[in-house]
Amino acid sequence: TRCLALLQSRRAMWDAPPPASMADVATALGQSLPYDLTPGWEAYYAVVLWSDCMQVATLVAMVLAGLAALRRWLRRPAGPDLEVVEPVAVIVPCYLPNEAPIIRGTIEHILENLEHVQNLTVYLVYNTPTDMAEEAELQEMAQPERQRPGRRLVVRRVMGSTSKAENLNDVLSDLTEKWVAIYDADHCPNPDSLALAVCHLKRSGADCVQGSTYIRKGLFPFRAFVCAEFFVNYFVVLPAMQVITGTGFFGGANGIWLASSLKQLQFDEKALTEDIECFARAIVKNRFKFEFLPESCSGELLPAGPRAFWRQRLRWCMGWDQVTLRHATAFWRADIRLRIRMGLWYIFFCRWISQLCAVIVVLFNARAALQWKLAETDEDVHNLKVPSCIQHLQFASFCGYMVFIIYSASYALFHRHLAVLPGLMLYFMIMPFYVVFNSCMLTVSLFRVATGNTGGWVVTSRATGAALFGEEPLLGIGADGADACSQRVLAIGFVTMGAIAGAVVGDVVGTHEEVLPLWGWVPFGLGATTTYVTDGRVVAACSLAGMALGLVFFYAAMWVARRKNNSGC
Repeated sequence: TRCLALLQSRRAMWDAPPPASMADVATALGQSLPYDLTPGWEAYYAVVLWSDCMQVATLVAMVLAGLAALRRWLRRPAGPDLEVVEPVAVIVPCYLPNEAPIIRGTIEHILENLEHVQNLTVYLVYNTPTDMAEEAELQEMAQPERQRPGRRLVVRRVMGSTSKAENLNDVLSDLTEKWVAIYDADHCPNPDSLALAVCHLKRSGADCVQGSTYIRKGLFPFRAFVCAEFFVNYFVVLPAMQVITGTGFFGGANGIWLASSLKQLQFDEKALTEDIECFARAIVKNRFKFEFLPESCSGELLPAGPRAFWRQRLRWCMGWDQVTLRHATAFWRADIRLRIRMGLWYIFFCRWISQLCAVIVVLFNARAALQWKLAETDEDVHNLKVPSCIQHLQFASFCGYMVFIIYSASYALFHRHLAVLPGLMLYFMIMPFYVVFNSCMLTVSLFRVATGNTGGWVVTSRATGAALFGEEPLLGIGADGADACSQRVLAIGFVTMGAIAGAVVGDVVGTHEEVLPLWGWVPFGLGATTTYVTDGRVVAACSLAGMALGLVFFYAAMWVARRKNNSGC
């Protein structure tokens, strides 16, 4: 509004030649800048402006997703409308050596506590390298006389299986039910979650509905943090992503399918994330429709410790990177709507871009905006040595971040998820450190996938499970084995991670201490305040250097992958 008013008051500007730099624009608008926008500041300004635009798009999508959630709440089925009369199958894949202590409780919970489903069959499909005493107990549970009316348990050992994907594939062809739900061995779905998902499948005409998960057991601070992370992702971020991309995705556990659609697919037994790989093929080749339904909730167990947590998240990252490389070309050439094609690129390819945006918003803009607002005088603002146009952009970004936090907390209050509020406070308090953690994990994932060094698949040890591990073959796509399009995508990923690393280093190097005299002139340090100033020009220069270094690492990874392929490793 201010810019429009200034433009209207200076009509002669329209006849002037185009400005040569952002500093000329600022001068033409009559703004007094403490420092000119040199090329270094212009680069930093462009990055901050880009991150603000990404924030605005996300906030708009978040509001639209919230309105859609409100409509679902107002139309929430109840009573007879919630009853599911068609037969429903629940598949629980299991690696028995790891899940033996918990699998019995999971099966009993599903058989006894799921409501509004009149005809339910649970398929427990498991693999184990050796015979175990628990197998006889599970077969005893499956006896017909042990089941109440409308409930049936089928226990099947998949001989020769070494993966969750093989366990799932073994049972798909035998399904006769209309609806199919897939739960992990540690999942305990909410009583009405399955019925809600089936009703949403009927209304929306989707092929798959992905519900949400939360942490039901684990060490309190860690459990509260991960539970808050899941809440923000499932209830805020992913619905907004669906508004932008026009599609949800299948995340494996707590996914509810139309059986006739699921039976057309096979899970890739060599993929690190067989669920994401299945989703990519389903939408590209079968043109299936996916939606999110966060109100369909299921509780799971926390990983046993930091090591198990790192292994689980790193496997997820490498799985997503593998799927991105494998299907990058197919995403653009698929015979689907343009919005969905662009959405697939956003979901897979823009993960790295979004991480860069998160670093800028959380690490740079939020802190800079707080410094600017805490400055007591105009002289203090001048001493921050940041052009005012960048200060305004950073403050706008900070306001958007605050809106995101308030929206998440309000959503928790509205849906009576009061238990998640302490976790939300902890989650947002340590968000800067978590953003750095995710950036490091994405960098490690990219390098390992590019070199084909993904290692052995490790079963996640649970907070109340045995710490046993199993290995299986992996989907190994090194940089040398990918096609030209996948190599370009991988290169962009390396460059983006390099930009993030360079920006973080630039923030450390370019931040220095400034002592501000009281009232701008009081001598001898009397009443002086100390602040830390970040030079955006240093951040921009280090980020560019990081991009160049990322490209060097990409070619190094290609060389390592080519050498491994030539040696037959």
